[in-house]
Amino acid sequence: MPAQNTTTLTRRPSTGDPPTRPGLRVVRVARPRRMFRAFAVATAALVATGGYVHFCLYRHGYRTIPKIGVGFLLQVVSSAVVVMALLLGPHLLGRVAHVTDRLAGTLTGLAAAALATGTLVAFALTRTPGGLFNFQERGLHPAPQALIALVAEIGVLVVVGAWFVAERGLQRRVRSAPTPGCNPTSYL
Repeated sequence: MPAQNTTTLTRRPSTGDPPTRPGLRVVRVARPRRMFRAFAVATAALVATGGYVHFCLYRHGYRTIPKIGVGFLLQVVSSAVVVMALLLGPHLLGRVAHVTDRLAGTLTGLAAAALATGTLVAFALTRTPGGLFNFQERGLHPAPQALIALVAEIGVLVVVGAWFVAERGLQRRVRSAPTPGCNPTSYL
């Protein structure tokens, strides 16, 4: 078979010439893997910390409290699921769920933030006069678990917030990159 001549839309490796079409630009839309990995591992560590604290409290007596024990067990299981999703990464999750990597990463971050928010709301409700399902605690008791969980859950929200801000900044940079050889005012 004779060799086929094909033109590519990217730079030619032998000459380093610009793209073959003047109005075409090659845009890298994939997120940097290192950035995603760093935020995902930090978030996973904080979620795992909160889940472990709830597991310890569940084992040491909270399982006998009606409704609260079940809530602690649900928090432990959902923490494990979110940690696994964060550590597996968006590419594998995207392939399993049949969604884009970007959507899989965003949903994983939102799941971690929702878990942390729910935990903080439950923490606050147990400190109110009516309590949560008539269960009340005072201050940062049990110590030091309450403080550790509080710091971990707030940390999750801070890291996920920074992750989304960094990702948004990256998207803006890609969108605002100028197209070489293209004058946008020429179309007017």
